[in-house]
Amino acid sequence: MSGKKKIRIYYRAPSHVPLWKVMEECGFLEKHGLEIDLGSMEGQRKRAAEGLKSGELDIVSGNHHNLYARRALNGDPYVHIAQSNNSWRENFLVMGEGVKGLADLKGGGVGMDDYDGHTGLNVWLYLRQHGLEEGRDVELVAGAKRGVDRAREVMEGKYAATFIRAVDALRARKLGARIAELPTMPMIEGVTLTTTSTYVDSHEAEVRSLLMALADAVQFFKTRRDETLRILRQHCSELLRIESDEEWTCFYDTQAASLEPSLYPSIEAIQNVFALALKRNPEIASFNPLALWDFHYLRDVHDSGYIRQLYQ
Repeated sequence: MSGKKKIRIYYRAPSHVPLWKVMEECGFLEKHGLEIDLGSMEGQRKRAAEGLKSGELDIVSGNHHNLYARRALNGDPYVHIAQSNNSWRENFLVMGEGVKGLADLKGGGVGMDDYDGHTGLNVWLYLRQHGLEEGRDVELVAGAKRGVDRAREVMEGKYAATFIRAVDALRARKLGARIAELPTMPMIEGVTLTTTSTYVDSHEAEVRSLLMALADAVQFFKTRRDETLRILRQHCSELLRIESDEEWTCFYDTQAASLEPSLYPSIEAIQNVFALALKRNPEIASFNPLALWDFHYLRDVHDSGYIRQLYQ
């Protein structure tokens, strides 16, 4: 690996790993003169932010909503430089007795695993956008961490409903759960390349190379189904706890459909993720969320024609 530039990258959620493994196993990092040290910062939001700021970490895959306050209040030099997904994917509603849709949740409880984290805040926002205010119309209840376990809790009557992802919905239906797939909403999710302006200013070549490798991986993932699934089965089965071919197909179809070829975030997704930041820190309401995004290097990659040529 001599001569290749190394980047220290840590992911915040296991669901990010498949895209990184495609990048590695298909040789896209090597193609662009890179190697990575890939590690986990699952459940370590503050630790990941501090590691970026200190220079201990180069890139974090994630930290979607919690850096707006740090930038707004402290001037910390965090930046997001690319985005893999622009839609919320936990949009399968497990419905308890008497619940036929969102309107029936009024006066009831909705269970999630963490209402201070991204998954729980997404549910808070989705309900709010559909006219259900926390405290006034609906109670947000602490539930099990795993989606299929929350589905069981709904079936047992612990609360009226919960939201789960596609693979958990597949499992829960086999248990007899009643589930409705609801329209999604724009949201910053998945592999967000998060770093600092300090890092990108001193590693411009590495940043451009990483963006091209990510573009390669997204294109491969979306267009080479069988080869992608072989990589994921080999490297991600234990991490993602995928148990069957049916579950792998479900996971792949959901992920491939939501990947963003341009690597740009949508304006609506930024607006929604910033709403989550405001829920936790309402004092940053005057902050412009675009200040956290640096598209300079991604625009250079687009202007070179590199991403366009991948899809020709």
